[in-house]
Amino acid sequence: MTTETEPLTVPVGWDMSKVIPGQLVDHDDAEDDIAPGIVEIIQPRTPVVRQAGSAAMVVAAVTGRAVGLTARGSWIAGGWFWAGLRAGAYLGYRYVRAHDLQEVLGGVTKGADWNKVQIVRRSRWKFLGWSAIATAGLNLAGWVALVAGAGMSALDYSWAIPPLTTVLLASTVTALYGRYRLNAPDIAPEMVIAEQDDPNSDEPFPLGHCTSGEQVAECVSRALAAENIGTRTVRTIGHHAWGWEIDVVLKGAAVTKVNGAVKELDSHFNIKQGGTLIDPDPKEAAHFTLRLVQANPFDNMPKPTVHAPNSLDISDPHNFGRCMDGSLLDLILEGLRILAIGVSGAAKTTGVLRDLAEVITACHNAIALDLDPVKDGLREFEGVMAAPPIRGNKDCEKWLDHLVKMARGRQVVRNRLNMGDTWIATKEHPAIFPFVDEFIYLSPKAKESFIELLRLGKQSGIYPIAAGQDATSDAMGDAIADTFTLRIMLASRWDDIPLVLGRGAITEGFRPDRLVPAQTKDIKNDAGQSYIKGPGLTRPLLYGWNEHSNQAIKQAVADRKTAGRPWFDRDTLAAAGLLHLADGGTVEKRVPGNQLVVDAIECMVTAETDRIRPETLAEALTDLDENTYSDLTAAELRKLLREAGVGAPVPIGDIDGLKNPRGYKIEALTVLT
Repeated sequence: MTTETEPLTVPVGWDMSKVIPGQLVDHDDAEDDIAPGIVEIIQPRTPVVRQAGSAAMVVAAVTGRAVGLTARGSWIAGGWFWAGLRAGAYLGYRYVRAHDLQEVLGGVTKGADWNKVQIVRRSRWKFLGWSAIATAGLNLAGWVALVAGAGMSALDYSWAIPPLTTVLLASTVTALYGRYRLNAPDIAPEMVIAEQDDPNSDEPFPLGHCTSGEQVAECVSRALAAENIGTRTVRTIGHHAWGWEIDVVLKGAAVTKVNGAVKELDSHFNIKQGGTLIDPDPKEAAHFTLRLVQANPFDNMPKPTVHAPNSLDISDPHNFGRCMDGSLLDLILEGLRILAIGVSGAAKTTGVLRDLAEVITACHNAIALDLDPVKDGLREFEGVMAAPPIRGNKDCEKWLDHLVKMARGRQVVRNRLNMGDTWIATKEHPAIFPFVDEFIYLSPKAKESFIELLRLGKQSGIYPIAAGQDATSDAMGDAIADTFTLRIMLASRWDDIPLVLGRGAITEGFRPDRLVPAQTKDIKNDAGQSYIKGPGLTRPLLYGWNEHSNQAIKQAVADRKTAGRPWFDRDTLAAAGLLHLADGGTVEKRVPGNQLVVDAIECMVTAETDRIRPETLAEALTDLDENTYSDLTAAELRKLLREAGVGAPVPIGDIDGLKNPRGYKIEALTVLT
């Protein structure tokens, strides 16, 4: 086909110069026929009016676009500036109020913390004041430079250039910081972005960078992977005031491997030493709960209140503190034989023993004894115990021997009173709780008596409470640590864990060796925190004990002394052959006061003297009646004679090679007979 054809007719007005000459040629062998026609090519052109309209629209479009872009840019920049201004104001408030220091201190809980915060606040206000003066000085120097160096007049707008430059610079920095804040909405202003932001990386990052449960799960997964511990699932259970709780299912590893890497995990999470806690699932070997402690779980514990005199019963549950999961630490004292192990500074005496003694001495059907061979024990409870403070190995041996005799005698009394299989504590026949602090310093003889008491006491209503710094068989006198019904471990040695809490306790997550004892009264660390095994207490959770102040205890003791306390029942003393202790209420008296005076006079008559020193009289009384006055000390004798009405020793002149010592004159004794 070709276009070489002549038009059949030429339209009027046609400009033939616009027509392409040609001729229509038919080919017989062509499959398709094209109808004859004229092919005209018309060059495109734009009308003048349309061209004018396009120019106006272009101008309008460009102008509108410029205005729109300017408005949009201003809106975006304004948004950046506002976000930066808000975040900067928040950071400024935190800075001048020293909130970062308060978070490091764990809150303002004592006067020393408040003083530190006040000092930092004042120093920061001073820094801001000097910074403002320095900025003003730089602006003044810039103005002087413009006038002196650039030749500008001092009275024109040269004075406004430095402050405007400062404002422009500050606004730019604020806007850029606001842009950063808007691009990182999940990170609070006081926080920073983790150094490792690559989502495909397995490098661990600190727990403090996490602001959501998903980030915590990723943090835990990476930390475990860094220790070659595979996981199937890592799921965040929840967030608490003290930290995070995470559910973990392992893959190709055992929980023991996690337990062996807790120190490294502390470092990966960048939390305090001992902050990684493991709670294995006994039903699923690969499943455990991970607790990451970032703050003291017991900082917000309310201050305990002391109980009214004789208002409690040992068969009822009583509160002694709180678990880290928020549940209360409630214990029923009846039947409990308690062991508390902790290194120096772990708060055995001022925490655990003081809490127990406060409750026991408020019970109407219990009495307590305070034994300590080397230290001062529970001296603050003097006056509400069943005997004065028992100190030194000699007195501890004597009283533990008394208690063993009482335990044996109560077997007879229990059957005679039809109490059943175990002792029923009442006001008339109270349970006995002997506190033995610093158990490891007892003499071998005293330890033997204690171990025998531990084995006999449960059915007799005598429930020993022991405390010490370690629990080895050498320290305890025998491998008896795991025979106590309630075992408490504060900050302790690693070697003592299986001895006290049983074999496998470390694998189960009990790690009191990772608790840090107090350094001073202000630096308490983990003092008062413990792991416990006993009736209903089998999980490796931290328990915090109530913290009674010494002043509150003194007031409670005064109230309880006024109200009166129960004492050893005569049935027990008679069955134990200890009736010579019966006359005296809350203090030990071997015989009625008048009999003691009569015996003292007899000793003086036998010695043919009318004056005698307490030390000499005590020895003479022992020689007179060894059964009644065995091991009688001079201090005890002075107390007994004073209560019998003799009064305090008086100067008796030179005697026994001493110059005018104090003692007793026979006429002072004969007045009372």
